[in-house]
Amino acid sequence: MAEYLPLPANMNTDYEKLLQLMREYGMDYKWARMFVKKLADDEQAFQTDEKTKRWALERGFYPGRVELYGLTEENYQSYLSDFGYFMIHPLNHHFKIWINDKLTLKYVLNSSGCELSMPEYYLYVENNGDYTYLMDAPKNIDKDKNFLINLLREKKYLAVKPNSGTSGGRGFMKWEWDNGNIIVNNKPISIEEFEEISQQLQNHIVTEYAHEHEDLAKIWSESECTLRVIMAKLPQKIHEDSVKWHCTVSYARFGSSVSGGASNLSSGGIGIGFDFETGKFNETGIRYKRFCPDGQYICTEHPDTRAVWKECRLPNWDYVREMILKVCQHISSLDYLGLDIIITQDGMKFCEINSHPACDYEQIMCGPILRNEDARAFFDKHGLYKIKCADLWEMYQASQR
Repeated sequence: MAEYLPLPANMNTDYEKLLQLMREYGMDYKWARMFVKKLADDEQAFQTDEKTKRWALERGFYPGRVELYGLTEENYQSYLSDFGYFMIHPLNHHFKIWINDKLTLKYVLNSSGCELSMPEYYLYVENNGDYTYLMDAPKNIDKDKNFLINLLREKKYLAVKPNSGTSGGRGFMKWEWDNGNIIVNNKPISIEEFEEISQQLQNHIVTEYAHEHEDLAKIWSESECTLRVIMAKLPQKIHEDSVKWHCTVSYARFGSSVSGGASNLSSGGIGIGFDFETGKFNETGIRYKRFCPDGQYICTEHPDTRAVWKECRLPNWDYVREMILKVCQHISSLDYLGLDIIITQDGMKFCEINSHPACDYEQIMCGPILRNEDARAFFDKHGLYKIKCADLWEMYQASQR
């Protein structure tokens, strides 16, 4: 499939064969390809001997997790395994259509006190380039070929992002109007370049740009800090029970010079866990090891700004936490939510909600997921403990050249 990058070459492991075996085993194609790609990345980042590799794979973990998590025979069952997590996809069923794209999510959250949780939505650019004007499109701006440039002039900042998927390779863009100058992703461009970008948009939405709170900008100001909060709906003993939610993961993501400003960890951003009840940061944060020249992926300060987050608390946290719980109740037909959030000066905005977010380095920032009784009950309900992780080792062995 064209939308997926090719799997890396390896002298010892035939990753394409491993992918085929994963598919035959029953793993969804998209998730099987992602699983194998992440295994290949792990093998490149962490050097492990054959004994350690077998021990990890037989228990469902990428071999590098032994070092990363400090896995032992005594503690590994407290950690959510990679193979188990990928095998129980999907955790949400029919109602995942509510969060599959950002435009649907806007409409779903446009009631029951959740309205302020989403940014203003101005425009949707169809696959053929046609415009659909959305509920927050300013009435004073003419709906013509100059709508985008005039919208940018009025709002000064705009967020432009794919409604779903990658939409032709253009990811998130920050548009800025600064005294007649157009800036895209912090880089000045000409009006001709702006028009070219505008004409190439397909399946994109144009929304309000949410600025991070000034307290978070002190840690990194070149891009917005985004929170990732994963919420799991607890099993109901009887159908009439009220719905309750458990936070399995909560951390903040900051950009860095390595990430090119992006806050996501897969680009080189910094992740810092925080307590969901209080909003207080943990003492240490992490980066993916492949972005650390010295191999030190644990950090206590931002590598560029040297800002220290120990003893800091997220601003507006009581309000943000209340809104998270309100939204979870509003869409409680779903079971599992990976919420991406920007805390603003006077509140918060959701960027998107994911149906099956990553859970790997998160278990360093936030601790082993299955150590919590509520988390175990949730994943047990979704079949985690029925997965035979030892089969992963057998498939890996069969894929060796």
